[in-house]
Amino acid sequence: MAHKGTSTFIMQRFTAALMIPLAIWFLISVVSHLGADYAAARAWAGQWWNGLLLALFVSVGAWHMRIGLEEIIADYIHGGIKKTLSALNWLIAISVIAGALWSVYNISFAG
Repeated sequence: MAHKGTSTFIMQRFTAALMIPLAIWFLISVVSHLGADYAAARAWAGQWWNGLLLALFVSVGAWHMRIGLEEIIADYIHGGIKKTLSALNWLIAISVIAGALWSVYNISFAG
């Protein structure tokens, strides 16, 4: 993992900066739908732009989480479990991203 510190630092800051407008959009959307029923929430998520922004919000958040946890694992975990936790970190992040994309596809595009 030599020479990856700068790129990891930049990517974590980039994902954090990208999360700011996405989080504001998400909070405004959630607050505007407080008290709405399931059908209204599904109709909101079924609009393609809301679906794409929702998938981007979850995906960027999962990637940001993966970077942060990878730093924690690298700094504080020692021994054989380090590689296992790192692999699990990647698997969970990729699973969350794939789940978000699949869900948005099913709600927004597949009907």
